[in-house]
Amino acid sequence: MPDTCPPARFDAVVAEIYRAAAGEVPWGQPFQAISDVLDAWGVYMHGVRLADGAVAFAYEVGGFPPAAALEYVRTFHRIDPRMAFLAPLQPGEWASCHEHFDTDFVASNPFYQDFLIPVGGRYCSGAKIFQDDEVVVFMGVHRAVGMQPLEPSRLSLMKRFGAHIQTAIGLWRRQRELIKASLAGNALLDRLAQPILLIDEQLQLHYSNAAADGLLARDARLSRSGQSLNCQQRGGTQALMLALRRIQLGGGASYRAGEPAEQRALVRAGDGVDRPPLMLMLSALRPAETMGAFGLRALAMALIHDPAGQLQVDPFVAAEAYGLTPAESSVATAIVAGRSVQEIAVHNDVAISTIRSQLSTVMGKMGVKRQSEIVGALAPMALLRQFPDQ
Repeated sequence: MPDTCPPARFDAVVAEIYRAAAGEVPWGQPFQAISDVLDAWGVYMHGVRLADGAVAFAYEVGGFPPAAALEYVRTFHRIDPRMAFLAPLQPGEWASCHEHFDTDFVASNPFYQDFLIPVGGRYCSGAKIFQDDEVVVFMGVHRAVGMQPLEPSRLSLMKRFGAHIQTAIGLWRRQRELIKASLAGNALLDRLAQPILLIDEQLQLHYSNAAADGLLARDARLSRSGQSLNCQQRGGTQALMLALRRIQLGGGASYRAGEPAEQRALVRAGDGVDRPPLMLMLSALRPAETMGAFGLRALAMALIHDPAGQLQVDPFVAAEAYGLTPAESSVATAIVAGRSVQEIAVHNDVAISTIRSQLSTVMGKMGVKRQSEIVGALAPMALLRQFPDQ
């Protein structure tokens, strides 16, 4: 089968690859175009941290059901037999599963029988597409059950796309070096008492204020490994990575059709056995929405809240958790403190009707119907320990 991708179409796909590297579009956008050109069932890419083998980021398009993608990241990547022939490859080298596994192997292998075939996949041509000191990135093109393996001509075309993807990922990974402490947004973060991190979808730390530096140095529930962020408990790092996917830093909409991006996500760090888990409140910071104050690429602001370390609900923490304005957060935390609507109005020197209007908006954003439910929702952010450490 000849290479039937016209030059103009090839160039358009390559342009989308570099736009994804620049953070202008989700990675799924060029991957969907590649999938269409190759008549594939799906295309995926995931990065694995060399330090601990955890999946640091993952993107997939095509026939992969969302639940299957989640299960691969959580569990099945650990028993994927294709890693045996992909891992020894040099970056940019490709191999196909049908060249390594016969039908008898597939018929008895739990990865194929319990996962890949039941969700609709069968053949894969893959590559170690990129590697640096911190992460190795794998990419694969899938054909479905009932289809044939990727034809040699289409694999040749994929290798051409892959060379650009390899370069683009290097650019994507190095972008964090362009984020400097002198950026206006970072300077603002340094003035806040709350621990705050700026991270990307690769779990790479771009910035941490002084409060966050102190917390990472003393608290094992959350730590840094090189420039990567880690959660202590089993599965915590994967949960953080999946939360970053939900807020879709690569664009304002999900790369899966019909799945809108979320603006915020909540992740817990710590098992809660000896002390309450840290809460990481993630908010998307996109250049177009922040006037570039935090740099030219989209990042997530992670506000770290330790419920066992504060005597009262912090208005800034409450605002980040529920998307409240400063005025709304002030009203919510005053309700938690036991003030009445009338007392809040007097304290703020505004009309009671204004406070009632703000309170109504607060309840709508928090998804509650009564003031007592505001207290119940925000109470975990207040002090949970009644006694100091002995």
